[in-house]
Amino acid sequence: MLIPVFTGCVCMSLTSLSHHNCLTLQERTLKNIHILYLLMTFLSWITVFCYVFLQKVFVFLNIPCLAGFILAPVFFYRLIRFLTRSDKEEQFSPLHYLAPALIGATFLVWSLCVPFDVQLEIVNSRERSVTGEYALYSRLFTSKPLLRFLFMLVYYCFIARLLVRYYNRASMSDSHITKPARWVVFLIILSLFFAFSSVMSILMQRKEVVTSIFTAITALVVSGQNILLTFHIIRRKYLLYVVYDEAAITAGQETGNEKNEMHRDDRKTHAGKLTRHYLNTYFRQQKPYLHADLKITDLVEALDVNRSVLSAFINQHYGVNFNRFVNQWRLRELKRLQALHSNKDKRVSQLFDKAGFTELRQYYRAVATEKREIFKRKGKKNE
Repeated sequence: MLIPVFTGCVCMSLTSLSHHNCLTLQERTLKNIHILYLLMTFLSWITVFCYVFLQKVFVFLNIPCLAGFILAPVFFYRLIRFLTRSDKEEQFSPLHYLAPALIGATFLVWSLCVPFDVQLEIVNSRERSVTGEYALYSRLFTSKPLLRFLFMLVYYCFIARLLVRYYNRASMSDSHITKPARWVVFLIILSLFFAFSSVMSILMQRKEVVTSIFTAITALVVSGQNILLTFHIIRRKYLLYVVYDEAAITAGQETGNEKNEMHRDDRKTHAGKLTRHYLNTYFRQQKPYLHADLKITDLVEALDVNRSVLSAFINQHYGVNFNRFVNQWRLRELKRLQALHSNKDKRVSQLFDKAGFTELRQYYRAVATEKREIFKRKGKKNE
């Protein structure tokens, strides 16, 4: 039971420490949601631990236990909405918090009217309702696992509807939306397994050995989920979508100093957004193509966009794949080097590596590809 408590604490700490590195307000919002989700799972498991081993302490943690149980599915749904969003701004209705707030307030006020000894007796009775004056309160007290299951059921239905709608949008031919990253799908599968284990632990609560097994499985699944989420969020391996409104983004920037555009503060303006102007400026100033082993994943951090988004952007706006796009910049660089007076008598074989080509054969392949494309375009024009 303490494994998710430990991983929750570590993951919350790491996410909090990474706050200073946020490039956008949306990234900060995502990390805040993630911290709240981790806090809810932390509360769930620490209170369950107290319920089993520290019954007197658990009486004081009734409300945190209830909050952790019913708010965790809400925050998980909000996380999935964020990770699969295609809008510029995340829109999440506060009404999702209304039912948890009403249940929590009712439980809190009612608990203040019930003696401590009665609440302790309910805890010691292990899910069996107390009869008499406090029978109704006892049923509410012992209904927390059922409430958790109901909230999980409702919000997994919301997630299913969200994913169906999202996949339909992504499958449209003119859509710039990519399908969710594999780790997001795996995260949802883990959460479904967590839901199944939780239900089985409730159904098998009279069989201690079986309950212990399902509790252990659930604890490991939740810990894995926390680690997976934290790693990908801190490393920004979640989906960020391209904004194709180039005029709005570049308005007023053409006359400015282009060198300042690559400054960290301006990266915050461009985070998650991409235009031809911004990409061309980055390649012209930073010259990433000079690295012979340049891969598209190397640009994800610098440009603050998802790998698949960058690939789709280059294909759509330049009509080439990433490798050819980079080789075109290398060919321009080689042409520039050849034009220098100091390189007047030098052959291509002496300069190709300075332009970023790994070997001479790679240079010849790049030249042949460009000539072939020029020939194709001429042929289509003549037709």
